[in-house]
Amino acid sequence: MRIIGTSTSPYTRKVRVVALEKGIAHEFVALSPMIDSASVQAANPLGKIPVLERDDGSCLIDSPLITEYLDSLTESPRVLPGNPAQRAAARQFEAIADGVLDAAILVRMESLRPEPLRSQEWISWQEGKVQRGLAHLDAVLKGRHRCVGDELTVADIAVACCVAYLEFRFADGDWRRRYPHAGKLLTDLAGRPAFVATPMP
Repeated sequence: MRIIGTSTSPYTRKVRVVALEKGIAHEFVALSPMIDSASVQAANPLGKIPVLERDDGSCLIDSPLITEYLDSLTESPRVLPGNPAQRAAARQFEAIADGVLDAAILVRMESLRPEPLRSQEWISWQEGKVQRGLAHLDAVLKGRHRCVGDELTVADIAVACCVAYLEFRFADGDWRRRYPHAGKLLTDLAGRPAFVATPMP
C-alpha cells in the first residue's frame, strides 16, 4: 500500500497520521501535483493529492474517503466513531477543517501570482472563510479535550493538521493565540508519534 502526496500537504498529512495511528503498514511516495504532474495524474485523473494506491494497483482519491477506507482495515483503534451521531459530528469537524484548508490554499496560490494579476477581493473572500471556519471550530472546542467524545478521532487529526498548516504557510498569523482551543488541540497532539513522524518541512 502506498500513500502518494507531499510533506507540505495537510490532506496528505491527515491520511498519513491516520495510517500511523492505526498501525497500517504503507510506503509514503513524495510526488507533487505541480512537479510530478504526469505521475500524479496517472494515479488520480484530477491530478490531486493524496492518493492511496492499494496492493492490487487500484487507487482511492480524496482524503475523507481514504481515511474512511483506512479505518475499515482494522478494528482498533477506530478514528471514525461507530455511533451514528458521533460519526456525523466527527465528519462535520473534518469537513470544516478541510474547508478552511481549501480556502487557505487558494489564498496562497493567489498570492503567488504576479502582483498585477492578483485579486485582493478574492483573497479577502477566502480569508473570511478561514476566519469563520476557525472561529466556529474554536467555539465548539471550548471546554473539550477532544472534538467528539473522549477518544482520538479523524476530527482531532483534521483540526490539528489544519492549524499546523496555517502556522507553516502563514507564520505571522498567531493562530494558536487567536484560536486557543483549536490551538490547544494541536499542542496536545503534536507530540504523538504519528505527528512527529509527519512534520511540516
